[in-house]
Amino acid sequence: MPLSSPLKLALPLNSVDQTLSEINGLISLPEIYQKIRQLMDDPKSEIDHFAVVVSSDPNLTATVLRVANSAFFGFPGKIDSINRAVNLLGVGQLHDMVLGTSAIASLDLPNDIMPLKTFWRLSLFSGVLTRLLASQLKIPRSERLFVIGLLHEIGHLVIYAKYPEQALQAIDHVLAGKQMLHVAEHQLLGQHYGEIGARLMDQWHLPANFQEIVHFQPTPSQAQSYSMETALLHIAHGYAQQVICKSDQALDQLIVPDAWKVLDLTPDQVESTLDNAQTVCSDMEKLMLN
Repeated sequence: MPLSSPLKLALPLNSVDQTLSEINGLISLPEIYQKIRQLMDDPKSEIDHFAVVVSSDPNLTATVLRVANSAFFGFPGKIDSINRAVNLLGVGQLHDMVLGTSAIASLDLPNDIMPLKTFWRLSLFSGVLTRLLASQLKIPRSERLFVIGLLHEIGHLVIYAKYPEQALQAIDHVLAGKQMLHVAEHQLLGQHYGEIGARLMDQWHLPANFQEIVHFQPTPSQAQSYSMETALLHIAHGYAQQVICKSDQALDQLIVPDAWKVLDLTPDQVESTLDNAQTVCSDMEKLMLN
C-alpha cells in the first residue's frame, strides 16, 4: 500500500506544552507518594519509616498486602503485616507499587476513545509481560519494568482527553495501513504519546530511567541508556495491542525488527509466555484496578 501524504500539524506548536502545564497544575501524585520519595532521598530512613507511611493510608495498606501475597511475587507464607511486606518487597518495589497505584488514581482522565478499564488493562498486560520476559532474559532490576509498563501509555490518556479529534485522525491513519501511530501523532501534535508521557513523568520528578524508556518505547532503536528494556517494552506493547485490544494489525506492523535484534528474542519465546502473562494480569487486575 503506498504511503499517504504527510499529516499536517493541526495545532499551535506550544499547544501540548500548555496542556501539560495545565495538567500538572490540576493533577499531582498524592501526598503519600511524596512522603515515600522523601524517605527514599533520606539516607537515614529505615524500613520501619516506610511501613509507618504506608500504614497511614488504609487503601494503600490493603493494596500492598494483597500484592505482596500474590503469586506474582511468590513470597512464602502469608504476609499479614506491613513491616514484613515492606521488608520482603524492598524499598524500590514499594516505591514502584505506590507510584503505580497513585498514578492510576490520579490519571483517570475522561475520554470517549478508549474505556479507562480497557486502557489500564492494556497497560497492566504490557507491564506484566515486560517483567516476565525481562526475568527470563535476566535483565537486571526487572521488577521495575512492571510499573514502567503500567505507566508507559499515560501520554495517550492526555491525548485522548485533550485532543480527541487528532487522536481519532491518527488512529484512522493507522487502520488504513498508512503510518505507525507514533508517526501520525507526531505530525498532528508535534509530539507522540511516548514523548508526552515522558514529559509528564519529568514534571512529576519520576526516575530518569522511567522517562527514557517511556519516551523511546515507540522508537526503541533511538534509546541509548536502556536499549534492552525499551525494546522489551516495545515488544510487550505490540502483543498487548493484539491480546487486549484485539488489534487487526499484523505483528510486524506493531513491532519494529530492531527490537527483536537488540534482545536476541523470537516471537515463539514471547508467545510461550502469553498464557502465563494473561493469568498474572487477571490476578493483578483484581488487586490493583478494582
